[in-house]
Amino acid sequence: MIDRGGVSVPHVPGSRWLPVMLVALLAGSGETGRGQDPPPTAAAVKVFLDGVREDLDADRPQAARDRFVTAVDALTELVGGEPPAAARGLLDRARGLRDDLELQGVDVDGIELPSLPRAAAKPKGDSTAKSARGPAGTVRKRVSGRPANPGAKDAAAKGVSFVAEVAPILLRHCGGCHVAGRRGEFQFTSFDTLMKTGMVQKGAGADSRLVEVIRTGDMPRGGGKVSPEECALLVTWINEGAMFDGADPLVALQNPAAPVGAATTPVPTGAVKLEPGDVSFAFDVAPVLVKQCSGCHDAMQPDGNLSMVTLESLLRGGANGAPIVAGEGVASLLVRKLKGRDIEGQPMPLGKPPLSAEVIATIEKWIDQGMKLDLLTAQTPLTTVAAAGRARSLSHADLLTARFEAADGIWRRAIADEEPTRLTRGDLRLVGNLPEASLENLADLAEKAMEDVAETLGTGGSPLAKGGIVLMVFDKPYDYSDFWINVIGDERPKGLFGKAGVNGDVVYGALIAPVVDSAAARADATAAIAAELAAAAFLARGTPDWFAASAGRAVAMKVEPKSALVKAWRGQASERLQRMRRPAAVVDGTAGPADDALVGGAFLSAASGGGSRLKAILGQLEAEVPFEEAFETSFQGTPTAVFEGWLARESKKRGGSPGR
Repeated sequence: MIDRGGVSVPHVPGSRWLPVMLVALLAGSGETGRGQDPPPTAAAVKVFLDGVREDLDADRPQAARDRFVTAVDALTELVGGEPPAAARGLLDRARGLRDDLELQGVDVDGIELPSLPRAAAKPKGDSTAKSARGPAGTVRKRVSGRPANPGAKDAAAKGVSFVAEVAPILLRHCGGCHVAGRRGEFQFTSFDTLMKTGMVQKGAGADSRLVEVIRTGDMPRGGGKVSPEECALLVTWINEGAMFDGADPLVALQNPAAPVGAATTPVPTGAVKLEPGDVSFAFDVAPVLVKQCSGCHDAMQPDGNLSMVTLESLLRGGANGAPIVAGEGVASLLVRKLKGRDIEGQPMPLGKPPLSAEVIATIEKWIDQGMKLDLLTAQTPLTTVAAAGRARSLSHADLLTARFEAADGIWRRAIADEEPTRLTRGDLRLVGNLPEASLENLADLAEKAMEDVAETLGTGGSPLAKGGIVLMVFDKPYDYSDFWINVIGDERPKGLFGKAGVNGDVVYGALIAPVVDSAAARADATAAIAAELAAAAFLARGTPDWFAASAGRAVAMKVEPKSALVKAWRGQASERLQRMRRPAAVVDGTAGPADDALVGGAFLSAASGGGSRLKAILGQLEAEVPFEEAFETSFQGTPTAVFEGWLARESKKRGGSPGR
C-alpha cells in the first residue's frame, strides 16, 4: 500500500505504474492508457522521492531503498523520452537521496541514476565527433577518436583515460595558471588535488564546475579556448565516474614550468634496518620536515608545486626539479635552501627561524648515507612516519598515555559536536558515541577478543601492540562515514564497516557498533572487533595497509570460524574474486580497503598455515626486520609470488580463472 495525502493505493502485480499514475492523476496530469503501463510523470517520480525521504527520516532504511529503486526506474523511463523541465531537479534530488542512503549504511551498489540526453558537442559538418547514446542518455562510446595510451591501466580500458586524454587537456589549457602557479588562489597539482578542489562532480559532467567555467567562456583566459571535442571528452570522463588510471593519484601532473629533463631521485622501495651510526629518517628527519615545512608544502596547492606530505612526494620534486640529489647532501637543493647558500629566491623555512647547523648537518648526513627509510613506506604520510619514530623511543607506558590522550583529538575531528563515552580496559581504550551500558557490553567483548587475538598471534605476555590500541565505535553508519571523510580524508567504500589505521600517535580500529543481542550476534561482533584489533597490531609494527587488513580478517576467521559473519566474508570474497579484473592488485596495494579485507583476508587465511606464518611474521617484525624481508622469510616467497600461487589453486578449484 502507498499512502499519500490520505489516499491508499494498492500495488497491483503486473501493473508497475498503476500506483504512480493514480498519484499523477491526483496531481492533475491527465488520463492513463489501457492495456499497458502508462509512462510515469514528473509528479509521480516526486511522490516516490518524497517517500524515500520519509522512510529515511523514520529510520526505515530498507523500505527507503526499495522505494528508491522504484523511483529510479520511473526516473529512467521519464528521461528516456523527451525529458520534462523538472527532470534535472529530480535527478539532483535523487543523487542527494542516494548519498543519504549510503550514509545510512544501505547498499546502493548497482542502482545507477540516468543522465539527461544531451546533443553531442561537435563542430558543424563533422560527423566523426558524435557519441552514441543508449537509453536514458547514457554514454556508450568515447567522444575522442584517439587511441588509448598503451601504458594506461586496465581500469580505464572501457572509458576515457585520465592519464592519456584528460590530463593533457588540463595541462594544455590550465597548466600555466593553475598547475605551475596559483592564479586566483586556485591550484591543482595532481589527480588527487584536482578532485579535492570540488571542481569535478563524479557522474555529473554537465553540472561540474570545471565544465561550467569552460562552457561559459570564463576559462581559460588569455586565449586558447577548449575545443568542443575536448569539452565533450571531459564531460564523458566525468560521467563515467572521473576514474583515475595511473599508478598513483598523488603523482604530480607534468608541470609545464618544471625544468625539461630534470633529474629524478630514486624512491626507496621499502624500509631497511639501520646500521650503527645511520641517521634515522623516522626519528631524526621526518619530524623536522613535518614541523618546519607543513603548511607551505602540503598536499593542497603546495608552494613551488613541491609536496612534502610523503617521502615519495618530496623526492618527486616540484617546479624547480628534484630537491635531493641521491648521495650528495651538499649539492641537494633542500640542504642549500636550509643553509641559504647558492640559491635563487628565499632561504627556508620561510617565515620561521633558520634551522640549527646541527639539524641541517643531520639531514645532509641522511642524504649522504643514501636516504635510508627505516620505518613504514615512502608513501606513508610524514606525520605518521614521525609518530612511528617517536613511538619507538618511548616506553610502553608512556606511549599508552600519549596514544589514549591523542585519541580524543581524532574523535573531535570525526564528530566535533558530540562528546564521546570513554572506557579503558588495560591496553585497550574504547571511545564511542554509544550509551555507556552499550559501550560496556562491547568493552567486555573487545577485551576477550584482544586476548584471543594475542593467543592466535602468539604474543605471549607482551602487549598486542606497544602503546595499546584505541577502538573507536560509531553508533550510526553516517557517523562512521563522517569519520572517513574528516579523518581518513576519503569517502567510505561501499560495504566496508570497519578499518584499522594509524593517525599520528594513535593506532586504532574503527567500526560501526555491532549488535550484541544474541549468542550468534555476539560471535559476529567478536569477529568484527578481532579483525580490527589484529589489523591494528600489524599496523603498529609497520606493515602496509593491505597486509594489515588482510591479516586482521585472517585472524578473525580463526578466532570465530563458525560465526555467520565469517561465513559471509568467505562467500563475499569468492564472489568478489570472480569480478576482479586484476586480483594481484591486493598485494601491490592498489586494490582498495574493501578488496584488501575481503580477498586479502581469504588469501592470508589460506596461506598462513593455520596461523603459524602470521605468528612468524609478527615475531620478525617485532625484531624490526623490514616487512618485505619478514614476509619472504615467513611465507617462503614474495607477496606477489605467494598470492599468485594461491590464485592458481583457487582457479583450479573453480575450473577457470578466478579473476577477469
